Amino acid sequence: MDLLINNIEQAIVDTKKQLKTNLPELKGIFQDLEKYIKQEVSQIEDLAREGKPVIPEINYETIENEKVDETIIVSIKNRGCAVIRSVFPKSQVEEWNDELVEYITANGYYEQCQGKAHLDQYFSTLQSGKPQVFGIYWSRPQMLARQDERMAKTKAWLNNLWGTKDNGSLGIDPDRECTYADRIRRREPGDNTFGLSPHTDAGSIERWIDKEYQKVYRHVFSGNWRDYDPFDVKYRTEISEIPSPAVSHVFRTFQGWTALTEQGPNDGTLKLIPIVRNIVYTLYRALLDDVPENSLCGASPGRALDTNPEWHDLPLRALVSIPLLYPGDTIWWHPDLTHAVEGHHAGNNFSNVMYIGASPLCKKNSDYLKIQGERFLSGESAPDFSAEDYEINYNGRATLDDLTDLGKKQMGFMPW
Repeated sequence: MDLLINNIEQAIVDTKKQLKTNLPELKGIFQDLEKYIKQEVSQIEDLAREGKPVIPEINYETIENEKVDETIIVSIKNRGCAVIRSVFPKSQVEEWNDELVEYITANGYYEQCQGKAHLDQYFSTLQSGKPQVFGIYWSRPQMLARQDERMAKTKAWLNNLWGTKDNGSLGIDPDRECTYADRIRRREPGDNTFGLSPHTDAGSIERWIDKEYQKVYRHVFSGNWRDYDPFDVKYRTEISEIPSPAVSHVFRTFQGWTALTEQGPNDGTLKLIPIVRNIVYTLYRALLDDVPENSLCGASPGRALDTNPEWHDLPLRALVSIPLLYPGDTIWWHPDLTHAVEGHHAGNNFSNVMYIGASPLCKKNSDYLKIQGERFLSGESAPDFSAEDYEINYNGRATLDDLTDLGKKQMGFMPW
């Protein structure tokens, strides 16, 4: 259900007043949290300075063979992110990458997209004459990757990192997946147009205002932030979002992408603040007395949630680039995690990815599938994105015949 607010500014003022009333000791609580964040930041800075891994890494085979070490799981739950390597064979990914190039060029995407950049509210600040992110959702390579058994096992393993402290129903089926169609990135060497400032997806002001989001962060807003479990799924599937092409309307246990080419630091790649509880800092920071009563540290409706130096200088010290990835490797990050994109691609080769996240079966996601399925059949853009609709008449677009039984279940075309 969409979150509809007539007077955003007044809603912010009223919500902050209500939340602060429940947090009479906020100053001391924030000081306690700040000590924790400082420790995490210092640890990340030390690891980065010493050239040691910051982001946990595992190989797909350890997931398939059920041999993931418990210490890695603890690390992933603390950092809120993970590199999972070799989900796909390199040869397969290289074929997909080549087919995507042909799909884009043969169907005249570059000619079509001229003049449509204004439709994309998420990347509306980009000034490039040549796109780096493509409004492509239904190519065969994307559909084949999404429905691949190896990807399904990877996402099921990630989904199962989530649970509930209250012994209630999970509200999700972690072993079954809903396909969430997203775009592709093809970033060319030398590009300096696609840098994205640090932000968090899945809503901005909703995290304070939406009643279900308040329940997600119930321990935070009651002052017991140490009791907050970022992997407690309870209420996550009940949240509402302000309607916008810049906000996801599904529940993703992890956002993610699959590398189609080799890429690493300085290749215009992803950056993360790998502190999963940093969202607590963000939530409390907006309630402190030095923030104007009608402001949530710059959070804007219908946009991603900014992390900026004016209000969040401490956690920004922990912003690090992800490690070198090879074709077939994947990167995953918690929906609360702050992430960014390097401003300049200083590498020598294309930096290409498919955006593929983990969206477990639940009512919220199943409802989305009903709309998404219609868009797939017609070739229109996926419902969470701007209606650019490039693929309606594309040759080589995936059809129902390209879907396996698993793919049809994930798309809502066949019952589980």
